[in-house]
Amino acid sequence: MLRRTLVALLAASPAGAAFAQGSDLFGQKPIVKAVLEGDDEKVRQALLKNENPNQTANNGTPLLIIAVQSGHIPVVDVLLKGGAVIDAIDREGYTALMRAAEKNDVDIVEILLRRNAATRPQGRQGQTALMIAAGRGNAEIARLLLEKKADPNARDFTGRTALTYAKQSNRNSVEAVLRRAGGKE
Repeated sequence: MLRRTLVALLAASPAGAAFAQGSDLFGQKPIVKAVLEGDDEKVRQALLKNENPNQTANNGTPLLIIAVQSGHIPVVDVLLKGGAVIDAIDREGYTALMRAAEKNDVDIVEILLRRNAATRPQGRQGQTALMIAAGRGNAEIARLLLEKKADPNARDFTGRTALTYAKQSNRNSVEAVLRRAGGKE
């Protein structure tokens, strides 16, 4: 009896309607679940069934950013080939490139830059991917970003530049890369 009541309630609710339309109990479509699981083949199959690669998870995060944060390179590739917007932002105003810099993930940064990810967007606090890389001490990511014309003198909302982030974090190797690129405090 309880089971029948639960099934009837689910069928009448928005969650139940979503479930009936191919979503899970929490309203997530198969492509979202596949991205969360890091299953590139399921993502590919969902895209072949005309799923939108630019959907967001229940928390509003674009699927590409979820794949970047999880370090799922094959899923990142499939989403990009499927038409995911490379410079979509999450709730903090971060792009996939900014999240990859935050994770110190050189491989994903290279993939995104090869696909022409913008290097100049700023998050809600004004940080760029270069500032994030500088603060994390990743000279290789900083160099890659500078090669793609990241602005070494962009300022966040408090007036700090990437060089300031590098100095505050005692990141001498990044500081040297930024100074060679004309970075100022």
